[in-house]
Amino acid sequence: MTSIRYCNPGRGLFGFDKMGPDSIPHLQIHYWSGIQQALNKLGAKVIVAKVPRTGSIKERAEDLHKILSTTMEGSPVNFVAHSMGGLDCRYLISHIHDRNYDVQSLTTLATPHRGSPVMDWFRDNVGVGHMLRSEEEAMRKLGEAKLPRAALSETAEAFKTILGDPTGRVSPPSVDEVASQPGYVNALLNRLIPFFDTPAYANLTTTYCNQVFNPNTPDDPRVAYFSYGGAVPQIPLWAPLGLPWEVIHAKEGDNDGLVSTKSARWGHYVETVEADHWDMNNRWRLKIGYDQRPFDAIELYMSLATRLYNHGF
Repeated sequence: MTSIRYCNPGRGLFGFDKMGPDSIPHLQIHYWSGIQQALNKLGAKVIVAKVPRTGSIKERAEDLHKILSTTMEGSPVNFVAHSMGGLDCRYLISHIHDRNYDVQSLTTLATPHRGSPVMDWFRDNVGVGHMLRSEEEAMRKLGEAKLPRAALSETAEAFKTILGDPTGRVSPPSVDEVASQPGYVNALLNRLIPFFDTPAYANLTTTYCNQVFNPNTPDDPRVAYFSYGGAVPQIPLWAPLGLPWEVIHAKEGDNDGLVSTKSARWGHYVETVEADHWDMNNRWRLKIGYDQRPFDAIELYMSLATRLYNHGF
């Protein structure tokens, strides 16, 4: 597989290649952990491009183009992009034409091609997506946000499991009691807000993607487009992706905690894998206790690479 070359926009949506202390490797978060090495062993040349942490799609695409112009001159390129990286690549293909490299294909994984309802929810309830002037204003709006009732129902059940007394002498809080506790709601949203900051997230609402980005970013007929989506049956509310899963499930059904399978479809849809949004790039070394699903991200990318190779890329 020596002829195939891949470019992974390495920072996806959250803007890092590795997070966590070097002294405690099991607490580290690696973007593309092990995937690049596995593809290299196949003989593929892999470029993991570092784009701005939460810059706009346009800014990220321009930075990606600069990297490729110096590293892939005169070479064929097959984009493999996770999450927002897929939109970066689509923008580059459609709008940056003066390229000294040849883009042959784009394969996206869990990319919100049609936006994400959770971004709409944060825009409407918290203010993320409007690029608020100050963190204080965003934090103030946390207290005004309303959790979906389905999410609150699950929270009450969680409290029942954790706090309930099997003798029946102590009753767990009801859904309404949970909903009436602003401190709990604020604490939950405070955990989520770092994942949904500025300014990239304004580009990920369903309104922006469907009414602005997609109509103005046509596919290039010379490029092959493939896509994968992810879905999990449910994510507990106390997990980082729990509330986003509830919001998206209520609007669009099956999803991976950030992107629905409906939104992930673009070009030829290859398959839906049973994985959450962060499983798909092997991001977490420390798995949350609830998550015991057998999923091998490296195997997914090896299969993806083999598929492209068999199709002549």
